[in-house]
Amino acid sequence: MSEAFSNDTPQARALRAFEALAACEDTEIDLAHAALLIACTEYPDLDIQYYLAQLDALALRVRGQLALPAPALLTQLPAETDLLAVLAAINMVLFEQEHFHGNTEDYYNPANSFLNEVLEKHVGIPIALSTLYMEIGKRVGMHLDGIGLPYHFVVGCSLPTGKIYIDTYQSGRIYQEQECRERVQAMLGGKKRLHAQWFEPVSTRQLLVRMLNNLKHIYLHKEDYERALAICERIVLLVPRSPLERRDRGIVHLQLKHYARALRDLRAYVALVPKAADAAEIQRQIKVLRQMIAMMN
Repeated sequence: MSEAFSNDTPQARALRAFEALAACEDTEIDLAHAALLIACTEYPDLDIQYYLAQLDALALRVRGQLALPAPALLTQLPAETDLLAVLAAINMVLFEQEHFHGNTEDYYNPANSFLNEVLEKHVGIPIALSTLYMEIGKRVGMHLDGIGLPYHFVVGCSLPTGKIYIDTYQSGRIYQEQECRERVQAMLGGKKRLHAQWFEPVSTRQLLVRMLNNLKHIYLHKEDYERALAICERIVLLVPRSPLERRDRGIVHLQLKHYARALRDLRAYVALVPKAADAAEIQRQIKVLRQMIAMMN
């Protein structure tokens, strides 16, 4: 058990809960619960059940728009249901009635990534708004996918006529597959070849890692290493064999003068990718760390 678990503070309990969730198979990870556990890095006493209930209430309103009964969560929609009508109902509740929208004025505010803040303030970045949208869809009985496009995150939906993509940052605007490809090509300036995997669903684990990486980069840019470490801990729990995440956590530990932990992570990095482009620099840091630890003992 890591040093981070050595006490029983709310932060430590939230981290233990996230560790248990990260140990699950991908299909068993509850996305909303996981997103709210991420928010616990900033709000350790967060009432997760309160915000899950808010999601349930929004889904009930969508069912009301469709004149559907309100069965238990995860119940599938009737086979004859018009899926476009369901999307229209979700859009009506979230964007027309509740005015959820993308934060264009303060995009890099960490609050935009926390699901509780999105539910409170009705504003967020694409991946957080997409998480909200997918979780409402799930509660209505509709399966929706997260699509991790370059520089953007949207929701995917498979219809009998083909795939469509919903941009929650643009109030639920729907793109046909070709339109979505053209939009990505435009975002890339027409300079890069499109890759088919960009338009395929990401796993729940991949979505959470992307959400956490957004936060990690924000905190590193601000040199807020304490918050960055809390995020790095969770990324490593999700992808423990990722060399880059072990390196990044090691560098954060080094900034915080956690020399033994920094040494452990940086040694793991070079062991996993001994021929990495920065291997020589990391080896130099490892040598310095060993010397510093020896002097302290």
